[in-house]
Amino acid sequence: MQLDEQSLPVTRAQLDIWLAHDVAGTGTEWLLGLFVKIAGTLDRDALEWAIRRVVREAEPLRATFFEVDGQVYQKAAENPEVQLVFHDLRSAGDPVAEARDMAAAIQRAPMSFTEPLFRFALFQTRDDEHFLLACCHHIVLDGTGIALVGSRLASVYSAVFSGAPIPPPIFGSLADLIDNESRYEASAEYLDDEAYWTGNLPPEAGPNSWETESLDSQDAHWPSAAVPFDSNLLRQVDILARSKNVARSTVITAACALLVRGWCAEGSDVVLDFPVSRRVSPESRTLPGMVAGVVPLVVKASPATSISEFIDNVESHIQEALQHQRFPVHALERKVNPRAAGQMANRVSVNFLPSTFTLDFGGAQASASLTNAGVVGGFGLVFSSAGDELVLSTMGAGQPFSSFGVTDLAERLQRILIAFVSDPGLRLSSVGVLDAADCARLDEVGHRSVLLRPVVESS
Repeated sequence: MQLDEQSLPVTRAQLDIWLAHDVAGTGTEWLLGLFVKIAGTLDRDALEWAIRRVVREAEPLRATFFEVDGQVYQKAAENPEVQLVFHDLRSAGDPVAEARDMAAAIQRAPMSFTEPLFRFALFQTRDDEHFLLACCHHIVLDGTGIALVGSRLASVYSAVFSGAPIPPPIFGSLADLIDNESRYEASAEYLDDEAYWTGNLPPEAGPNSWETESLDSQDAHWPSAAVPFDSNLLRQVDILARSKNVARSTVITAACALLVRGWCAEGSDVVLDFPVSRRVSPESRTLPGMVAGVVPLVVKASPATSISEFIDNVESHIQEALQHQRFPVHALERKVNPRAAGQMANRVSVNFLPSTFTLDFGGAQASASLTNAGVVGGFGLVFSSAGDELVLSTMGAGQPFSSFGVTDLAERLQRILIAFVSDPGLRLSSVGVLDAADCARLDEVGHRSVLLRPVVESS
């Protein structure tokens, strides 16, 4: 593909995905999906027309990518083919399960950077029930971006279905996406963020006994089954969170940090990867593009610290990280610390996906949820909420946690949370993160028995 006036540079976040995709080969772990259950009457022709209309409006979604002289560029396809593949599953033994399985297979099919990076499919499971899959590559949309596209699609379809005027478009263009990043990189805010992160980079860790496994299967990069947390425990967690004026997610993150410290940390410092939206400006909130990023969350879990103080510490660091969330911290880590790439590859991320949200498709009620968090490498603890409920799923090949079942990890986190809500004044040292079998396993992996042998001097 040749450069022309429509060719634009990629953002730093897009370049990171391009390079990671190039190394991985297939890159199917970078494919995101929005799965929408629509209950009620649905006009398939009107839906397909609305999808084509929204794809025309969402220019960043139509981006294709190419390389010229070692530089990566993007260009919006003018009139890409847009298909709504239809599957009638009403005669299947379990239509809903079949729809989910087929949607997963569609989402895992590789995409080419030189072709449109989106797919749409519709599954009819009953006369009055459909499931819509909107799938795209993470390089063109992040989770917020695909949710924006879904909301706009429902709005356009509803107007077409009812014969009402279509609401005016709200999306920013591909050039707006590039300009938004360029203005930030030339701003005083960027310099302030750079100064903050330069002074608050994660400490350089020593060699890690746990390695990221090289798996032949791509399954490790896809979410596990979701395990719900105990509803009574969640109510107590909410009471604790309100008493400290923090979000429930802060208490959950604190529990995750304590779990990671028990298995991975050397000393009291714990480093988590913390996905952020980076959508802090009004313009960025209407960009159907790839804006999101990841920042390191560094917390100190000293044994003498109380649970309450630890939660305060986690909240303080979350707020600081959010204040400076737009900066490309991982690039700075790689620049300052040559070993950072290996450490980041095995880091645990804690990701809170947007709650399942409702949409109106011409009077038919719909519920939409993200199907993938985009965690690649390392290991991800992915929390999703619907109302007061909270479920955990996991993804990634990072050790040691990829060797645990999701049910086991959920139980471990809930044991920590029980200790949190029972007496927040207790010290962290009193919270039983590891049992005897865990300690024996850590001794074996860390060769602790060898390290504890007395030194014999040679004559």
